[in-house]
Amino acid sequence: MSILIVAEHRDGQLEETTLEAISKGREVSRAAKTQLKTVLLGRDLSTTATELASYPLDEVLVIEDDRLEHYTPEGYSGALSLLLGEEDFSIVITGHTATGYEFLPRVAADLKKPIVTDTLSIEMTGSTVLATRMGYNGKVAVELAVERPDPCFLTLRPGGSKAAKRSGESAPVRAVGLDLSSVEIQREVLGYETPEVEDVDISEADIVVAAGRGIREEENLKLVEKLAGALGGVVAGSRPIIDKGWLPWSRQVGSSGKTVRPKLYIACGISGAMQHITGMKGSQTIVAINVDPTAPIFAVAHYGVVGDLFKVIPQLIKALGRG
Repeated sequence: MSILIVAEHRDGQLEETTLEAISKGREVSRAAKTQLKTVLLGRDLSTTATELASYPLDEVLVIEDDRLEHYTPEGYSGALSLLLGEEDFSIVITGHTATGYEFLPRVAADLKKPIVTDTLSIEMTGSTVLATRMGYNGKVAVELAVERPDPCFLTLRPGGSKAAKRSGESAPVRAVGLDLSSVEIQREVLGYETPEVEDVDISEADIVVAAGRGIREEENLKLVEKLAGALGGVVAGSRPIIDKGWLPWSRQVGSSGKTVRPKLYIACGISGAMQHITGMKGSQTIVAINVDPTAPIFAVAHYGVVGDLFKVIPQLIKALGRG
């Protein structure tokens, strides 16, 4: 049986979480030697389906219906339940987003099948699905084994995988005809309102400079901001910084904040609690600055500087020609 990715899209644009799910799904499908498919639900999907087919997939399934013109949990869960009644899949994956976490548990409950939410990694060994997620408020990593799921439902944490790149080929696109007349939509979508952007999205940044408890005072955050400015990056923080109100929640890195995968991550005065490391260990290059040589952050850092950040950071800024 194959693996199915449920695609999320808005205004004809694929969500980043869908590309991340494709990347993880392809990794699992290759190891299990099975096919990777995706399903696209909505209306007037030809352009979006063509774009989706350009990614490394074995097939793109398209379900179009007036009831699916706008996302609703009833519409998505109803259509998926009908699809899974006709076709077999071993794993069904979507992003752990506001929509994914809303509709996929409904399908799992409807079909009385297991679901693991907010997963960090997925493996498949024979007929067993191994899914890892954080537990006890991010203090421990929990590996769950699901035996012979047929299928097992999973939501994947955003930012936990690299987004898939276009394959250079085009996967076949197949329209799936389903009778959705029995699907009862219990709400009406009148339209969408786009909120004003008040802050940067640290999960999209190429360079992140994060401040931890080691900066001591809110006033010292200016030093971290100056380093970020010299590098063309953004400022983020560990949970203690956010709890103090020195930075907004949108800047928090960790299991209770955002997961980031920048090209460069500089941790300034961050000891490296597991909750924080979970949110940044996928960064391409990690630089840690901490006065404590035994700080856990050095275990995941590619480069470590044992020293006083109030001396080290000014030297970095000077070396960058911004001092």
